[in-house]
Amino acid sequence: MASDLARAYRVCARATRRHARNFHFAFLSLPRAQRRAVYALYAFCREADSIADGPSSTEAKRAGLAELRKRLAAAGRGEPETERDLALADTLARYGVSEEDLRVVLDGVELDLNPMRIETSDQLRSYCYHVASAVGLATLPILIDGAPPSAGLREAAVDLGLGMQYVNVLRDIDEDLALGRIYLPSEELAARGVTESELRSRTMTHGLRSLLAAHAERARSYLDSGRLLLPDLPRRSRACPWLLSEIYGRILARIVAADYPVFERRVSLPATEKLWLVFSSSWKRL
Repeated sequence: MASDLARAYRVCARATRRHARNFHFAFLSLPRAQRRAVYALYAFCREADSIADGPSSTEAKRAGLAELRKRLAAAGRGEPETERDLALADTLARYGVSEEDLRVVLDGVELDLNPMRIETSDQLRSYCYHVASAVGLATLPILIDGAPPSAGLREAAVDLGLGMQYVNVLRDIDEDLALGRIYLPSEELAARGVTESELRSRTMTHGLRSLLAAHAERARSYLDSGRLLLPDLPRRSRACPWLLSEIYGRILARIVAADYPVFERRVSLPATEKLWLVFSSSWKRL
């Protein structure tokens, strides 16, 4: 049984290394047991994303997510149905990870099954909470060794997730348009005189640039607020959220400095820079 569990965690680790462009580097900073547990959570969330973004019909995707919900419940009961679920079940039991937080993630992923149109800033915040903040909330018990997270920790984790997802929204505008998804709130586009046809034609107007600047400022504010969770974490766990906030903060800074080239390229950090951040986190006084 122990060998089966170790193999299950290795499967989750491989999935993380293969798909997590930014998260994997942050996870490297965690002690081995915590890192394995976070890999199990990431593999679960990644499977949900793969269902939603795959080529199947909407009905098939809903069925796939429904099956994933059933497997989550089974893992929570200690009755895992797949190899990956064996690692997930162990993580849920060992650290007291909330199944409800993971169900919220699945609710958010399901929102993307239909063409996405965000109408208001509140709707955008709600969407980002579902697909990003809830992941952070699920991770919190792992970072604090299974202790119940305080309200302050949960609030900061929510903000860090919001900041990271707001950066994703800004960075991935062109990619999301190709998928029929518009996450910039319609009310904010209209307030700046930006039409959906202009956005779809990848036309960078003064009004759109103004909106992107305001969106970037909100993302920066959420990232700054999210960093407030660091002092309340055990020292050995602080590097992971610091790295996430630093990586996403640097991506955001590059987008702003380049004057929002969101229709031209997907801004990212080179692997060498991420590795340097991982290395530097070991001697920073976090």
